[in-house]
Amino acid sequence: MLKNIDPEKFALAVISSTAANSGSPEAIAKEKLRLYVAAFEEAVNYNKTVIAENKGQALKEFYSSK
Repeated sequence: MLKNIDPEKFALAVISSTAANSGSPEAIAKEKLRLYVAAFEEAVNYNKTVIAENKGQALKEFYSSK
């Protein structure tokens, strides 16, 4: 079974590991915020897929055991 990703931890890891390309502090903050939101949303969408796949796998296992 696939595992869920913690969206907050994932987003923080992404922004921590990505260098900012902007110069001013405000531009860096905006860039990092956009990256955080995108990473968070991507993790949430991934988790929805994981839940659906795990449910399908569980149902398949349940019905094949009968």
